[in-house]
Amino acid sequence: MRKFRRGSVIGFISCFVLAGVTPATGHAAAPEQTCPDTVVLAARGSDQNEEYGEYFGPQLYSENSEPSNGYEGPNFTALFHQVEQRHPGTMDSVYVLALDDEAYPAAMGLPPLAEEGENIGLIELVQRAVGIVQQYPIHEMIHSVAFGFIDSVRSGMINAPKVVEEYEATTGCNPNYVVAGFSQGALVTTSVEKYLANIGRLEGAVTIGNPLHKYPWAMERAALPEGRRVDYCLNGDFVCDFSLEAASDALSNKAELHASYFLNEPTALDIEVIDAVAGLLKNAD
Repeated sequence: MRKFRRGSVIGFISCFVLAGVTPATGHAAAPEQTCPDTVVLAARGSDQNEEYGEYFGPQLYSENSEPSNGYEGPNFTALFHQVEQRHPGTMDSVYVLALDDEAYPAAMGLPPLAEEGENIGLIELVQRAVGIVQQYPIHEMIHSVAFGFIDSVRSGMINAPKVVEEYEATTGCNPNYVVAGFSQGALVTTSVEKYLANIGRLEGAVTIGNPLHKYPWAMERAALPEGRRVDYCLNGDFVCDFSLEAASDALSNKAELHASYFLNEPTALDIEVIDAVAGLLKNAD
């Protein structure tokens, strides 16, 4: 299993700074605003918020694009930088509009059993689980996690169409859309597919670490032509590859595999997905 540490996220993203593709410090760094051909409506994963060190600010994916609003989370940040790096010009007329923390809290709030970079054994795993149950009454913890997650997803589902409408009313732009969701964010972006399809401007969907990966029928989604949907699940990711082994690994190492998408040296599978996303964005223009 590949290791993942928060410090490595910062280090990985900083590589794009050295390559000349920099995080934006504000809209002043971008050229005069014009309407993009494509807007990526993105929803980050659970707890990818500033309080957990998972907010990296607006990103400039191309010198010719508008900076994102910065709420796409580390995995999509890395993915879109790699799309542009491998396929220069792809992001020129793409704007990444992510649901912010007011529209979608991306909350989970589950107490971790492992710290960053740890990989603990079964006995210690059980001991820590017992300690957490003693510290947090089990009924309170279940209520907090379950309702926090449900409220977070519900908020995103309700607000996603409003974010689209507000963006268009503010800018006067009427672009095509590609939805992109990571982890619980995939539930949010799947929910908005039909809305965008009904107004005739849904061009594609990208889901990463998607809880619905094995059960796409569990939630209504738009019909898309072949090649317009990218759904990526790493083997052993407990969120989308359900197995006792995957769940045990996730508990013992703070779900490092699930958190690692596109944050390490790209694998052959990563490159396939990067290329597929690039093709989707190019064809959406």
